[in-house]
Amino acid sequence: MIDYVSGGYYVLKAIPRPDGLSDILPDKLLTMSNCFTELVRDIIQLQWDRYDDVRESIADEAREFGIPEARIPELTSWAKSQQNTNYLVYSEIGPALELRRRFITDPSTHVVGIGLRTSLLDSFQSQLVKDINQGTGLLELVNEKRPLVDGGNALGFEPLGFEGTKFHSWLCHSAPDKAHKHLGIRPNQLGLIDSFDAAKQVNEFLLQTGAEPAIWEPWLLLDYAT
Repeated sequence: MIDYVSGGYYVLKAIPRPDGLSDILPDKLLTMSNCFTELVRDIIQLQWDRYDDVRESIADEAREFGIPEARIPELTSWAKSQQNTNYLVYSEIGPALELRRRFITDPSTHVVGIGLRTSLLDSFQSQLVKDINQGTGLLELVNEKRPLVDGGNALGFEPLGFEGTKFHSWLCHSAPDKAHKHLGIRPNQLGLIDSFDAAKQVNEFLLQTGAEPAIWEPWLLLDYAT
């Protein structure tokens, strides 16, 4: 994966296809979009936050990922001992895998690393003005230019728009239907796009047809916990 820089490692849930999305998509989806799925965030932030200030959000997130309430004190202690360099996402794979293995019981949970092709670094930088936070939360990782960790199972590409520290997706714009109609591109068995070239085409199509202001790039998704 020398042609990609890491955008971090995310703990998230695969989902059934939501009502209202095209049946060109499979029954089960994997997406980075906060519009559709749950991603671990509050647990990561415990490294810096006082537990008493975020007690309710931690309880909600633990429940969402099948972490028993009785284990929240242990989870809190573990999270506070981490040395993550990013407030929003795991910058290294180890803590994400340990969290899933040690605490999470929901079987739909994945540990996903995302990678940006190095040929798109200039494109990414040129779009920072489109995000109110100018890429904060993702920019730091991209600028470090860390390679993706070996061992991940490549799942496909997802056109993603980073805005306000969260991701939008091509799913947010009914793009799978439009991409098939106008470009002949179909989603794969997880609702992603198999090739970089096809994902780049879809990403450019989104930019040309009115996607909301965000840093739009086609990201490679790899699963490290299959």
